[in-house]
Amino acid sequence: MNEVVVLIGAGSIGRAIARRVAAGRTIYVADLCSEAAEQAAESLRSDGYEVQTGTVDVSDAESVARAAADASQLGDISHVIQAAGVSPVQASPQQIVAVDLVGTALVLEEFGKVVASGGAGIVISSQAGHMIPPLDAETNRALAWTPASELAALPMLTAIDGSGYAWPG
Repeated sequence: MNEVVVLIGAGSIGRAIARRVAAGRTIYVADLCSEAAEQAAESLRSDGYEVQTGTVDVSDAESVARAAADASQLGDISHVIQAAGVSPVQASPQQIVAVDLVGTALVLEEFGKVVASGGAGIVISSQAGHMIPPLDAETNRALAWTPASELAALPMLTAIDGSGYAWPG
């Protein structure tokens, strides 16, 4: 069966990674903006890659599950590149939590269910994660172990009011 490299987020960093690992494999590019996914696909096709596209909102569990199912239909998923994200210049703190934190957790959970044995993944993250003070052990544990569907309800995240990060510590 055909091997598939999944690229979530059609930006240049994710495309560069896909180019590096996708030789001889199909690339599935999904982005919130279908035009961005198609533009990335055209660039990759011009370099000789076989590419399929999709649309995904990483902050929506059903959308991520559909993308995982769509990518699975193309073959065995050997690589997942999670490069979707927003920065403080582009988005509110709540949007950063929804996309960068919850979205990444959703991608890892859903694609973790369908990635082939021996598959690999990489997450490209925003610098926004380095704009907050160091987190205490309890907060780190909660962020690491809370299911994606429950992350946004964690008290340290609901305390974000848009005027800045309200992290414990």
